[in-house]
Amino acid sequence: MNDYYGELCTQVYETNKSIAGGEELEFYLSYVKHKNMQLLEPMCGNGRMLLPFLEKGIDIDGFDISEEMLSLCRLKAQNLNLKPNVFHCRLEEFTSDKRYDLVLIPFGSFSLLPDELVKDSLANMRNVLKDDGKILLTVIMNNGPIDEMPDWGETNRQYIDGNEIIEYKKMSFDQESNMLNTTLKYHLIKGGQAVKEEIMEFPVRLYEKGEFENVLKANGFKDFTRHEVENGYGAGSSFHVFECGK
Repeated sequence: MNDYYGELCTQVYETNKSIAGGEELEFYLSYVKHKNMQLLEPMCGNGRMLLPFLEKGIDIDGFDISEEMLSLCRLKAQNLNLKPNVFHCRLEEFTSDKRYDLVLIPFGSFSLLPDELVKDSLANMRNVLKDDGKILLTVIMNNGPIDEMPDWGETNRQYIDGNEIIEYKKMSFDQESNMLNTTLKYHLIKGGQAVKEEIMEFPVRLYEKGEFENVLKANGFKDFTRHEVENGYGAGSSFHVFECGK
């Protein structure tokens, strides 16, 4: 079993989450006031946000726990004649002597962290922040009833480099922990037969209204603001970003 983005999962993810753009990208770029700023993107994945920043000449480092995602990020960067400084690391274990003006985790990735890792992860980002630096975090909110999927159902089918990859999903919600537990299964099909299977556990922490503000307060953040980015993921799809000072 693959706990994090494996080869097949990464290929499917790339088909519709390759590069950030539109209102989402413009929001994060608005925090870059000059080209001498030092940026960090933990959980940078395939570089969907990091690479557009690099293309604009912005100094940004990144790390992720998925070697497959990092390899894809480097390959995409090579095709763009870019040389990203990305490396393998867990946020809850991250340390650095470098200090950053801006640390950002877009696309709700912070919600991939279970409660027991949140305290250390927030502290590690705060520790590498300059005194006047900012942290930008998106989390996934609990916006209402969740349709669980107790049985496997096909949710995606892609043809990539002459191969067919089928995605299946099961999903359950734990109300006590507010964890949306999704299991994704990928089949690589050749000659009508499944020749490779990949399974990924994808737990997501959903936050109730006002809950993440309390998490920030409990971890010593006093200066924070919540922004709503309207149409951030496309027309009619908004998201919230927490802007935190040190």
